[in-house]
Amino acid sequence: MQMKAARNEIGEGSSLEHYVATQANFASIVTAAMSLAMIIVLFGIVVLISCYAEDEYRKILADLIAVQGSTAVGFILSGSALYMQCLNVGQANRRLAIAARVVALLLLVLGAGFLLQNLFGLSLLGDRLPGMLSIPLAHSAFGAAIHPLAAGSFVLIALTLLMHDMRLNARHYPAEYLAFMLIGLSAIPLVGYLYGVNKLTFLHYSTGIPFLSALGFLLLGAALLMARPSHRLMAIIVSHAPGGNMLRRLLPSMLLLILILNLLVARGAEYGLYADRLMLPFLTLIDGALVVFIFWRFAGKLDREYGARMQSAAKLAETNSLLTAVSDSTREPIFVKNRQSLLVFANPAMLQQVGKTWEEAMYRASRELFAHKEDADRIDEDDRRVMASGLPETIEQTLHLPHGVFTYQSTRVPWFDKAGNVLGVIGISTDISERKRAEDSLREREAQLEKTVVERTALLRELTNHLETVREEEKRAIARELHDNMGASLTALSMHLESVYKILPDDEKWQERKPRIQGLMNSLVGTTRRIQTELRPNMLDLFGLKAAITEQMDELAERSGMSCKASLPDEDVAIGHQMEIAIYRMLQEMLNNVTKHARATRVDVILDVDEEQVALTVRDNGVGISPDRRDNNKTYGLRGLRERATFFGGEVDIRSAPGSGSIITIRLPIATPAAPAAQA
Repeated sequence: MQMKAARNEIGEGSSLEHYVATQANFASIVTAAMSLAMIIVLFGIVVLISCYAEDEYRKILADLIAVQGSTAVGFILSGSALYMQCLNVGQANRRLAIAARVVALLLLVLGAGFLLQNLFGLSLLGDRLPGMLSIPLAHSAFGAAIHPLAAGSFVLIALTLLMHDMRLNARHYPAEYLAFMLIGLSAIPLVGYLYGVNKLTFLHYSTGIPFLSALGFLLLGAALLMARPSHRLMAIIVSHAPGGNMLRRLLPSMLLLILILNLLVARGAEYGLYADRLMLPFLTLIDGALVVFIFWRFAGKLDREYGARMQSAAKLAETNSLLTAVSDSTREPIFVKNRQSLLVFANPAMLQQVGKTWEEAMYRASRELFAHKEDADRIDEDDRRVMASGLPETIEQTLHLPHGVFTYQSTRVPWFDKAGNVLGVIGISTDISERKRAEDSLREREAQLEKTVVERTALLRELTNHLETVREEEKRAIARELHDNMGASLTALSMHLESVYKILPDDEKWQERKPRIQGLMNSLVGTTRRIQTELRPNMLDLFGLKAAITEQMDELAERSGMSCKASLPDEDVAIGHQMEIAIYRMLQEMLNNVTKHARATRVDVILDVDEEQVALTVRDNGVGISPDRRDNNKTYGLRGLRERATFFGGEVDIRSAPGSGSIITIRLPIATPAAPAAQA
């Protein structure tokens, strides 16, 4: 029962497509009514012009002149009021509605005045027409009076216009019946002209109603019906139901065939093929046979259409049964909503999700289905976005349901009709709560692991800092020992050797050894000083980083013969003693690599310090660094550079091409959380 109700709601949704098509059909019918109204207005204007045309033109317009000017005024008023009412369909323009009623009242006064004048001799209009047209009725071209049938037709038209949207109850509109009466009255003179019966065109009046006037009334009656295609009688004709289809197919062909056969029977009597008294039996037999044939033929068509619809209904029932089986058996919630985001279909899994029966959930909004207002508003917003974009979306939602909090992955697609109009949204949801919990647990473990890695990294940095401090202290102690003990001993030894040189004999072999002993002594002193400087540069401790770099570049130039150039800041460098030592050691390592491997003839050192970072760049014109060596983390020199830079939160950038030299840049942030902690 629940699925049947859901299918009925889906059927109602498909009827929306039928509604849209019907509305488009209604609009085209109203447009046709406006066109007929404009034709009637133009016809009346031409008739008025022809009433005052010159004699040679009046012969050409003889048929139009047969339509009196007063009738033309009625046509102009009728067409204008009808056009304004058609224009006001769906707009509810108050001024336009009032203008249409005023024109209809003028038409009512005109028709009623001529009708009373012709039937009872009452001259309500005097000798002039009402309104702005102050034209004497006695004018020969304009016409003194109009036929009572035309006057009555104008009264019917005016009443129809005034009561166009009035209804007696939910189904009946009096204006439709008045329009049918107008069509019936206009058909009387037309039949008279068709069969040549003057009694039908004169109707016991001195003058007959002109053919064009009768045709104009017929068109006005049809236009009055077409102006409101949504009313009951017209809705039957324009509907796509079997009754409307049969009426549109049957009525024109039946009227046309009856007309043709009746004309043939009438012509046969005129030519003496049979007596006049036999014409009525012939017409009865022919019309009866024609009606039976036509209804029999259309009954066959209805049977075929009914059979085709039954087959379609059987296929639809089979498809619905299959869809019902699929939707009922799946554990994934499936739902369909209309453009107002009201639930029009839900499978048992969806109903179980919201904890309601189908009767409780049908045509309910999200706020009525979900307890949490935030969840309902988010769902409605997603539905509106999918319907507005016309594109499918996959959305992840966490919902607070009666049986707990669940996370769903919902795929939503727009629901289109055959014309491409969006009728609503179709969705299917997958419960991913277990997966989300597993993902949350995995993220929590990753966060714990990351925290552990950060803590261990901090410990390693502290240990590295401690080892570096111990190593620097050991180097300082060794340098001090070399300076205090070794240096003093070498100085004393040099002084003693000077005394020994004085007492050496003048023997040639002793004179030759003296320069060699002095050379070895000087070499030993130089080596001691160099080792002392490498272990702990006094220039760095005494004069700072700039002086230490300059000294190191001068020493490299003197030792290797390379062209060495240093570009240093003009102002003093204040980056902390520990970072100065690290930069100095990294510069030592880079210059040693240039000396050992680069085979360069020129090396440039650039030190750049700003508020945020310090950058040290070493550039040479040597053979370059191969990619294997550059990416090899086992190489002690480059690995040491990266480790020192990482300790201070910096980075090492190596750019090199074979045969084009290399550029190594080290960037260290001046204010880092690691460096102060390490110093502490």
